[in-house]
Amino acid sequence: MNRQLIQGVVLALTLAANNLFAAEKLQVGFPALATALSPPWVTAGKGFWGKYGLDVDLIYLAGETTVQALVGGSIQLAIGSDPDTTMAIMQGAKLVRLGVTTNSLGSSLVTQQGINSFQELKGKTIGIAGRGLNSLELRLSQLLRENGIDPKRDVKFLSIGGAPSARVAAIQKGVIIGAMITPPYDLAAQKQGLKIFSQIDVPLFAGGINTTLAFEKNNRETLVRFLKGYMEGIHYMVTHRSETLNVFSSYLRQLDAATLNRFYDEISGRVEKGLRPDPRSVRFMLDFVALNYPQAKQLTEKDHWDLTLLDEIHQSGFLEQLYKK
Repeated sequence: MNRQLIQGVVLALTLAANNLFAAEKLQVGFPALATALSPPWVTAGKGFWGKYGLDVDLIYLAGETTVQALVGGSIQLAIGSDPDTTMAIMQGAKLVRLGVTTNSLGSSLVTQQGINSFQELKGKTIGIAGRGLNSLELRLSQLLRENGIDPKRDVKFLSIGGAPSARVAAIQKGVIIGAMITPPYDLAAQKQGLKIFSQIDVPLFAGGINTTLAFEKNNRETLVRFLKGYMEGIHYMVTHRSETLNVFSSYLRQLDAATLNRFYDEISGRVEKGLRPDPRSVRFMLDFVALNYPQAKQLTEKDHWDLTLLDEIHQSGFLEQLYKK
């Protein structure tokens, strides 16, 4: 065999090996710089998806456009946009949920300093994020009802898009009297002279892991690797505080150290290490969506979920071994 032929064979084998081990590309969207959506930043930033042969392009999309991108096929997975995903399913979108990042959410009603009772909110305008139903509106409506305020008749909701800082600025300018603000932005708002009027926790899942039925059907093994990588990223996040804070600061440049630490405490205390949804948090979401789509009341906590991928991972002992390290 002559030298040129040998070189050709070596080149062909090298190219074949490179193709064999080339990372599989995935586009994954997320809709906000929020606590429940922060574990993917760590998972991607510290290379855990790469460990499982995946080249994940984590894309920050605005609000409801995340679900639109998923339905349209420009991304393969979406993490978050949970009310929008539920409504899209109700409207016929062929989507499926594979797991969650958290089963509860915390937030604060932040107001101007002069507000001292819920009754003072009557007739006022309160800010919410984005258009249509969203988890902030859900939490605000619940809080108002618990304190004798009808959210449909007694107050006006004003949609203010963008980051929580946009709603904080609207309160400061007097455009709205208050708004629901997620941690740690509520602490930042307090430092800017506003008032944390009330805090609330709800059994609502967030950071849902969503894909299309077609993608799941044809890429089950890929999705198992994706979920394993995500679990490892979460494990790293809860066991490496300082390194995780560095990742968070690259996304949340405007936050000081104390606020970043609150952000970390919030997500590390709520994150669902096994990615399993709590049926109560699923029911809470469905009941909320039913305010606009009554047919959601007929759905069970298992409809439009496929937890068999998580079952496969858990039955292998993967999670137990991960947390023994």
